[in-house]
Amino acid sequence: MSNSLPTNAWADGLSFIGQIYLRQDQRWVPVHLQATRHDFSFGVDVRGDTGWLQTGGDDPAEAFLFRFHSKGPERLHFRISLASDSARQLGVDRNGRLGLYPEASAATYWKVQPLEWQQDQVRCLLRDHLGHQVKALPGSGPDETGLTVEAGDLREYLIVRAL
Repeated sequence: MSNSLPTNAWADGLSFIGQIYLRQDQRWVPVHLQATRHDFSFGVDVRGDTGWLQTGGDDPAEAFLFRFHSKGPERLHFRISLASDSARQLGVDRNGRLGLYPEASAATYWKVQPLEWQQDQVRCLLRDHLGHQVKALPGSGPDETGLTVEAGDLREYLIVRAL
């Protein structure tokens, strides 16, 4: 890859809302918040979330707000938050797990390393601001993975821009 981004790099210098998918075998599976469900005895199902990002289950991909920060050689830098609650920013906990946390530093940005641009999507690698690549941790169910910047399987990601 050259040091400059191609002319069809629609995210270069722009903020946008998009969804993230992780490549699992030959499929793209949605990245979403890890859900918790509590079924109380009086028949009410309360849904919450742990803040951690994962794949698997029936949940659709979350909508993320990608706020352009800057760019480096072959990478675009974004602050990433939950589109419906921008106070919940993408961060890393002390165990290296990715999640949406209210206390995430506003100075933290994420690096998108494009591999292939298309009209409204980019196949890419994701890295934290230190350059650690986002990896997948095996989960307990089919297609279920957690995301980490520490030990795990290297994966590609697909970011799909909302129109």
